[in-house]
Amino acid sequence: MQRMLLTPQLALPFLLATQCSCLTQNCTFKPAVSNANLGQLTLDLLINSLLQNGEAFTKLTRMGHLLSEAAPPIAGGAAFALQQPSDLCLNLEVYQSVEKKLTIIQQRAPALPLVEWAVNSKVAVLGVVAGCDDMLRHDPNMMSRPIRTIYSADATQLDGAFFDRFTGLTTGAGEQNEATVTPSSSADQWVSIRGAGLAPLLHAQCDEHKLPFIAWVMPCAEGNNVPDAVAMTTQLLKSLRLVPTMPDSSVTSTPNPGAPMIPFAFPPSWNQLFGRGPDVSLYL
Repeated sequence: MQRMLLTPQLALPFLLATQCSCLTQNCTFKPAVSNANLGQLTLDLLINSLLQNGEAFTKLTRMGHLLSEAAPPIAGGAAFALQQPSDLCLNLEVYQSVEKKLTIIQQRAPALPLVEWAVNSKVAVLGVVAGCDDMLRHDPNMMSRPIRTIYSADATQLDGAFFDRFTGLTTGAGEQNEATVTPSSSADQWVSIRGAGLAPLLHAQCDEHKLPFIAWVMPCAEGNNVPDAVAMTTQLLKSLRLVPTMPDSSVTSTPNPGAPMIPFAFPPSWNQLFGRGPDVSLYL
């Protein structure tokens, strides 16, 4: 990203991040500007859950903020549970799990020169979370709402390390399930998906720069997208192998453990997701 800076705190000096070493060989995730704002909601839930319940998943820390002329400046109140009331929420916040080599950029403003910056920072994989338009799907696809996983079609961009990072990916068309798309070209993967916003553009730019790319895309409609964000976050936790660490006592007390309950922590900023309730004094 052109002229991008990284600063751990607003009061500290800015550090040039055109080649940010802390992102080297990290899988870096960001939301795509897309339908229903699903990507941002999903990463809000993922970040807050990892911050508040890191002992069950993996420890996540805030690395700082990215500043770029390509992104409009935005500031708001604290978005996550462990932040102080006086903390600011900025347009590009960076959170990282050193153990998992996972970096999450919570993006609240569009910034297009991202791929070039990711390449300069030696990012291993650029991951995108996006929603697509549920109302514009073709009739045969209306009976289900699968989360589709789309990744680089060029085999020369992928290696064993790419497939080891994520569960459920396939190396051949004969092994794939209906929710995983691996056609011959990257452009073909987005033909049947409408309303995915900037995700297809980021995919094309990653192909140009030979940067491995992966996207999770879910059909959704405008409205209450909290259930969609929960479903998408659940899929991300599974794909990234961030399964909760369950105590031994809870495992032995369950004859058939199955899928463990995920300790989600909803961000306090979601309390105003649909605005404040009506002033009751108006009805007295």
